[in-house]
This record gives sequence, structure tokens and C-alpha cells, in this order.
Amino acid sequence: MWGMQMNYEIEFKMIEIRDLSKIQKIQLVKDDIFETEVEQVEDIADAYCQEIMARIETLLCPDCKVKYIGCTDRIGNFEFKVTHNDVEYTVIFQMDTYEWNRQFTIKIGYSQIRIGIPVPQMRERVKGYDHFLERLKIGIKNALIRDWYKCVWIKDSQSLELSKEVYSDIYMAENELRAFISRIMIEHFGIEWHDRPEFYKLKASIEENGVIIKRNVPNFNNIDINLYTVTLEKLMDTVKADIYSDVMQDSPEMQKLIKERIFSTTQLDRMQSTLEFLKNRYVKKYNIWERFFKPLIADPIKWEELLSSFIANRNHVAHNKLLDYASKETMLSDTRELRKFIQEAVIKFDEVNCSEEVEETLQAIEDQREYEREARMEIIESESGVKIRDKGEILKLFQDTVEEIYTDAVNKVYFDEGVEIAGDCNLQDVLEEQLLFTITGKRNEKLEIYGIVDIDDSEGATSVMEIRVYDTDENMVNENVAYINGEAEYNPEQTSYMSVVMDLYDDNCTEIIKSTIEEFLRKQREDEEIIYYEERRSAEDDWKAEAADALEDN
Repeated sequence: MWGMQMNYEIEFKMIEIRDLSKIQKIQLVKDDIFETEVEQVEDIADAYCQEIMARIETLLCPDCKVKYIGCTDRIGNFEFKVTHNDVEYTVIFQMDTYEWNRQFTIKIGYSQIRIGIPVPQMRERVKGYDHFLERLKIGIKNALIRDWYKCVWIKDSQSLELSKEVYSDIYMAENELRAFISRIMIEHFGIEWHDRPEFYKLKASIEENGVIIKRNVPNFNNIDINLYTVTLEKLMDTVKADIYSDVMQDSPEMQKLIKERIFSTTQLDRMQSTLEFLKNRYVKKYNIWERFFKPLIADPIKWEELLSSFIANRNHVAHNKLLDYASKETMLSDTRELRKFIQEAVIKFDEVNCSEEVEETLQAIEDQREYEREARMEIIESESGVKIRDKGEILKLFQDTVEEIYTDAVNKVYFDEGVEIAGDCNLQDVLEEQLLFTITGKRNEKLEIYGIVDIDDSEGATSVMEIRVYDTDENMVNENVAYINGEAEYNPEQTSYMSVVMDLYDDNCTEIIKSTIEEFLRKQREDEEIIYYEERRSAEDDWKAEAADALEDN
């Protein structure tokens, strides 16, 4: 009778077979006494079970072998042994007939005794999650489901273990989400934020459920549990609510109409209509989610998808619904991705809303790091003669070169009437073309000077400033200013830093840029002389013509 006492991993029921002939064979036989034909019922449930398990063996082949043990322990108890990778499973099909229906109870578990090999703990042979057991139970269920009206799952130890694994992550994610929402709401609405009129539904839920929670867990009845008394759905509805103005800005005529509506309302539906009317008299100021939460979320669309899945998954697990391995993996992946979103949003929020103590601490850390870096650089430079610059220092080198070119251009156009220079020469550390300054001639001909910066302040790395010069016809001069950062390493034998790469700044190309500008200005001067000569010749011709006309008149 050991099979009756076995602790099965899986148990489910099939209720009311669609075609009775699958488990019963009815035939007419002759009664020897009365010489009449009567129905004779032959139970063929064992053959039906063997057919099902033969299909399972074919389906899972070559991973398993199925052996029919027979009808054991009691009538209608059909036992099978399934072997897979030296692990043996027991499968029981238990037939029970009641007045109104027939039921098949299927039980699956690890064998306790194996012929020739004593195996007191067969389950210990399985390492990790038993994927074969999952395939076996799903295969049997699928093979039976079409023949029966209903399938009811009773016990599943696999689903229980998967739920435990998922719920730990869900628990962490839910608490992180509630804490995140609490911080945002307190920051913008104060510690009693849930008392706002816009959150009346939330407040009612807090008051209703808070008493129950404090009664069940008295050790926590002196802490703020407001956020734990409401469902995630209600909480998310709250953070997506609109905030309205505190007063109605209505004319005396509108105030009279409001009064009439209030005092003339008696029926419930009209009361609801009046309340909606009054609500609309307040001006909507903003939406909480759009103003405070959405800017903290890296991908709001993905967030909504993950949150929706998370709430569904949370309710699924919390309500003890079934899980398989694939759904567990999906839930874990979605939950962990949501947690990553929450954690990134918290970091972003803290960057803007840190306390005075945190700000002072961060500044102290940054100051200490800068001090240590400067001290190290001084030692390296004094011992090796190598200069190692950071991004700001490298950018300053490039900026000085730009200003040198600009100053040279300004000096050259000082006496050139009609030529203008415009631009602030403010070089930015961006990998894109930026206009530094423009030289405009008398005929609106232009020379535009652009810069592109690519800085790498790693030791021994090369940084480049590309200078581009365009004229009116889009002809371009392109030159590079380069800086090689220094690099040094500590030599333990010399007990000092030794140079590996000497720092080098190459700005020789600036002479080409200056020459390009000089050529542009020379052309402007030549054009100016031509214009002056043409204007003088025209004036002389006009004078001669006027003089001739005067002589002719005389």
C-alpha cells in the first residue's frame, strides 16, 4: 500500500469524460436464464491509460521509458513507471465514479523504491529545476484535455517553488516602487500629501485598511504605513492625477448659477452631475505624472509596459496561481528590468534633490579627489618632466590658439575700413562643427572659421582640434592642431616617476590659417582699390562731360 501514502509532486483532476466508450466497452450478451439480450459493461480504463502513456513515451522519446505496472492498491488505480536519466517517476491514473460524473485523478511523483537499486531519496538525483517533470505533467495534461470537459489543478510543488523565487524579486520591486513614489510626493506635497482633496479615494482606502494592518502587526502600529495600505493600481492612479487650483475664478453670475444647482439638486444622478460641474469650475494646474515623474524615467513607454506586466505578474503570484519555468523566467526578467528603471529614476531624483548633508559630502569627496590628482600630477611633473593635462586644461590650450588666430585677424583688419569681424571665439568641448568667428568684406564676402574638438585626456592619448575655414564660394581650408598628453610610470628601482610619453602641443598649422585670413584681406584691399579707381574714373568722366556741356552753352 506504499503507493497510497506516497507524497506526490503533481496532482490534477480530469472531470466528466466526453466519450464514455474510451473507458467503457458496452456490448449486448445473451442471458442464459431468461434468454434475452442484456448490456454488459467492460471497464477498459487501463487500456485508455496505457494509450495515453504510450503517446507520452513517443512525445518525450528518446528521453524517457514508460512501463505499465498494473492496477495497484485498489480498483481503478493504474500505475506507471517513467525513467529519465536514472531518475524514476511514478504516474498514477486514479478512476473514481460518482452519481453525477466520472473523475480521473492524475498523480505524479518521484519513486521511493526501485527494483535492484535502493533509492530512498530519488528526488536528490535531480539537479536544479526538474524540466523533465514539467514536460511530463504538461504532456499528460495535453494528451487528456480533449477527452474531458474540465481540468482542475490541485497540487504542484514545482509551481510553488517557482512562485517563491519570483515573489522575492516582486517583493523587492514593489517596495522600491512604493518608496520611490513616497519620496517624490513628500518632496512636492509635504508629509501629509495624501490629505489633498484630489486624493480622496486614496485617503479613504488608507483609513479603511490601516486599522486592519496595525491590528495584524501591532509591532508596526506606530510607523507610517499609509503607502502599504493601498493597491499598486490605486497608487499609480493617484500619481497620474491632476492638481487643481484652490479657488474658483467665477463671475457673480456664475456663482449664482452654482448656488442654484446646489440647492435644486435632490436626486443621486443629478447630485453626481452637479459635483462634476463644480469640479470643472476649478482650473487644472498640472498633471503629477507629467510634471514630477516622467522626467525621471528613461523610457516612459517601456516603463508603462513593464509596470503593467509587473502589476499583472504580482497579482498572479500573490493569488497563488500556477507557474511554469518559462513564465517564471519572463516574470523575473520583466521585474528586474522594472527595478533597474526605478533605481535609475531614484539616482536621477537624488542628483537634483539631495540633502544639504549629502551635497556637502559629495563636494568634499570631489575636492579630495581633485587635491589628490593635483598632488600626483605635481610629483609626476617634478620627477619626470612630463605634463599630464585634464580635459579642461587641454581645452584651454585649444582655446588659446583660437584666440591667437582671432587676435591676429583683428589686428590685420584694424585699418581696413568696411571689413568687420564678428564672433565670441568661445570653443566648446563638443564633437561637432562650431562657428568661432566670421570676417565680412565690403561686398558681403565672408570668411567663416569653424572648430571641431575631440579631446581624450587619458595618459599618452592624442587630442585634436580641427580648424575649418570657408569662404563665400564654400572653398575650405582644413588644418589640425594636436596635443599629445604626457604619460609616466613609477619606477621602483629609481623610486620615482619616469617619462613614457612626453607631452607635445603642435599648433604649427596656425600659420596656414593666418595666411588664409591674410589672403582674404589682401583680396578685399585689392577689390577696394579697384572700386576706388572705378569711382574716380567715373567722377572724372562726369566732370569732363559737364565741362563740355558748359562750353557748348557759352
